[in-house]
Amino acid sequence: MPKVQVRLLIGLVVCAALFYAGYKVRNHLRIQRYLNRQSAIVVHPKIGDTDASDFGYIYSMRRDTPIHDDELNLVWFVVVPATNVHYSCSYHAGFPDFRTGDSVRLIHTTSEDEGDYGYIVGLHDAEHGKVTEVWNFNSDNADFDDQ
Repeated sequence: MPKVQVRLLIGLVVCAALFYAGYKVRNHLRIQRYLNRQSAIVVHPKIGDTDASDFGYIYSMRRDTPIHDDELNLVWFVVVPATNVHYSCSYHAGFPDFRTGDSVRLIHTTSEDEGDYGYIVGLHDAEHGKVTEVWNFNSDNADFDDQ
């Protein structure tokens, strides 16, 4: 292979790598701007007739951003020890920094089959009084199809 072709091939590989890195940085910055906008929203919990309020704790969480998506995937998994019911709560707005092990109050719909908007309210330490609006559902009753 002549030197010109090798240099051209190396140049193309470097350009492709720079393009991919730029794409990743752009997505990361877009997600950070989105998170900053959403976390600046002050959330005031609204409790309706079909809502319940339970004490629990965050036993697990997932925070990731798939390469092909331009959105944040932030999910907290909350258990209510009094009933041993598990809830999956996807971030929508408000305080985004709850961690595994945090004690929380979960305000959620009493519907067993459907998800709905609800709230996570921090109970201790720096999270005391912080509120997050979430999409939550009872994951014990969820029908996860493996299709």
